[in-house]
Amino acid sequence: GITKITLEDVANADKLGCVIKLLGRSVRCEDGTAYAYVAPHLIHKESPLAAVEDVFNAIAVRGNAIGDVMFYGRGAGKLPTASAVVADVIDAAKHRDEKKRMFWAEGGDDTAVPPDGLESRWYLRGTGVQAAEAAFPDSTRLSRPGAPADEFALVTPPMTRAALEARLTGMTPGSMFRVLD
Repeated sequence: GITKITLEDVANADKLGCVIKLLGRSVRCEDGTAYAYVAPHLIHKESPLAAVEDVFNAIAVRGNAIGDVMFYGRGAGKLPTASAVVADVIDAAKHRDEKKRMFWAEGGDDTAVPPDGLESRWYLRGTGVQAAEAAFPDSTRLSRPGAPADEFALVTPPMTRAALEARLTGMTPGSMFRVLD
């Protein structure tokens, strides 16, 4: 979730012109691999997703024929939740003489896999400046006033999580999450 995001991360995101949002994502790559996960992301402030707040939710879709579209509306809070509960009770009452079977079926070849193989840019903040400079020479460095001398913050070029973690020797990461491009 978002419990490990700090005010330092928020300040760094702001310097980049970004906000931090918890996203549920599904991505289908050209090779047919489907990824699905929920994680915090840096999102550029110009993105419509950056403005989604309070009890509102949004679904952004990128399609071949339609390009980028977003569906936006109330989806959290006491009134939308109450509405969903009442709808479920009405549905149950309407179908009380019928059994509604719901279960998980076996996955097929197109089943979603963990996002470890998905390449993206990463935001990384932690301690071990010298190790970070050596391991990520091709990254965008971030700085903020009052940061401890041994703290680094950076945005990597696109890479998988495994490639990122392979470079972490000599560092203690405090925050590590994807950048939505």
